Amino acid sequence: MAKKSVPPLNNIVYYLVGTRVLWNGEPGFVHSLDIKPYDEYEVGYNIVLDSQTRKNEPEIDNSGYHELVFEDTGEKSKDGKYVPPLKGLD
Repeated sequence: MAKKSVPPLNNIVYYLVGTRVLWNGEPGFVHSLDIKPYDEYEVGYNIVLDSQTRKNEPEIDNSGYHELVFEDTGEKSKDGKYVPPLKGLD
């Protein structure tokens, strides 16, 4: 699937900080966002996983929308909020 065919473009946040998610099937929560300094790119989600098997490296940085679903429903978020790209990082 081409990147342009996946929903979050133009810096749309689908999972806010604190949201419980499954990252590739593993439970955790979004602890921060990676807002890009340019348009037309998906927001990255920084996740802390609950898994004891990853206790030495529980953080996942810059996860993409395609890797996440809501923990309680297993569904992808369809409601997004636009955040402006960072400026002045050229």
